[in-house]
Amino acid sequence: MRASNQALRAGVMLAGIALVAFLLVSHLGGSRQLAWFMALPLVAASYMVISGIFGICIVHGLRGDRRADYGPEAVLDRASRVRMRNRALLAVSASIVIGCGFTAAFVAHG
Repeated sequence: MRASNQALRAGVMLAGIALVAFLLVSHLGGSRQLAWFMALPLVAASYMVISGIFGICIVHGLRGDRRADYGPEAVLDRASRVRMRNRALLAVSASIVIGCGFTAAFVAHG
């Protein structure tokens, strides 16, 4: 629970930093190509927010274990491991789409 809250807070802060950076670039007359560099922090922020809300971790999901208070716990059920991996990959894919979509909207607006 604590890790999810930290991921959520960090994601919101990173999104705020990316938005401030975009405003600075757009008001200081920066080029549109420079605004595309905002995609990476927005993808990271999206992933962290999704991870915090749904409790998904790409590292643990791909390894087939889950976080526990005492350390990683192996998931022995094959179907559960497959679901965990699919959820982790879906979270990363959604983060990429969200981050690039917002960046495209910012670049088109600016």
